[in-house]
Amino acid sequence: MLIAGLIPLSLGLIAFAELAWTYHSLATLTRQGARYAATHCWVDDAGSNVITWMQNNAPPFIDRPRLSDGGAQIQVAYWSQDFETQESIQFSGSESCSPGAAPDSVTVSITGYQFGHILPTLGFSPLSVPSFATTVEMESVGANQDGGTPEP
Repeated sequence: MLIAGLIPLSLGLIAFAELAWTYHSLATLTRQGARYAATHCWVDDAGSNVITWMQNNAPPFIDRPRLSDGGAQIQVAYWSQDFETQESIQFSGSESCSPGAAPDSVTVSITGYQFGHILPTLGFSPLSVPSFATTVEMESVGANQDGGTPEP
């Protein structure tokens, strides 16, 4: 009888630990991706270099493949400051970042993540993890001192 009560409790603790691990990993990955985007700016391909880097360098966690198979969406948005309205607007400068035409900040976000590793086994539906977003100022614009763009 005691063992029958400990099994669901143990499985619930394992599920909670996996969920906390995943939540922390996604928050960390969002911050790391924003920092990478701030130093590796290529606006012309909608941040695909940042998305690829995040998929390849994600911290280890249970559902990591969801970042590559479409189970979670990674978005990269570059922003410029409108000095008249004091608002951030979508960057519409040149097709690539350079010291002469660069965004002011970048936002990296992860949305649509459903945690469900052990939960369906326990009879629960997957949990929607809240969206993560990090915005940082641009650093070095991802350009060399001579104005050229470094290799990705």
